[in-house]
Amino acid sequence: MIYFTSDLHFYHNNIIRYCNRPYASVEEMNEMLIKNWNDVVKPDDVVYCLGDVSLAARPIETFTCRLMGTKYLVPGNHDFIHSHHSKSTHAENHKKWMDFYTQHGWIVLPEQTTLLLPNGVTVNMCHLPSRLDKIDDKFGKYRPADDDGWLICGHVHDKWKQIGKMINVGVDVWNFKPVAVTEIEQIIWNHDHALNITQPKDS
Repeated sequence: MIYFTSDLHFYHNNIIRYCNRPYASVEEMNEMLIKNWNDVVKPDDVVYCLGDVSLAARPIETFTCRLMGTKYLVPGNHDFIHSHHSKSTHAENHKKWMDFYTQHGWIVLPEQTTLLLPNGVTVNMCHLPSRLDKIDDKFGKYRPADDDGWLICGHVHDKWKQIGKMINVGVDVWNFKPVAVTEIEQIIWNHDHALNITQPKDS
């Protein structure tokens, strides 16, 4: 089975307050995120994490090995290997951190990539949503272009689960668990089926 997740933010104490996460401490949050992951993901499963595993290096060392499945990472702006991150502005540093994430169990993918789902739909994957407006922001050049295809992303935490053809797989909107590909496919089917129903028929 394939799963998706994003924005775990291990050991980020303030995220509990920012997103109203139901945990009394960062230590409780860390342990529950690991438990929730392993409750659904089995050793033979595949997980695509759409960024922001942690704002620090230590959880990469200590927690990755506790997470079940084959783990792919599409880097987010808080991951040390994202091209926006200050730790990866120089090629030498970027390679060092790439080796670090790989050594500890992550298969690192490009910041913008694609995936063919079992239902035959190709989806774009990026930590950042595509542009929702014309206002420039600091992540503007890192956001994917809106090509009218499906985009699986994170970054927005609990702001929304779906907007149009963008699906947010952040833990904050999926009960703090990875979401199965079958649920993603159902969202796509529901959207496309509703669109087909409302389209005028040719006479």
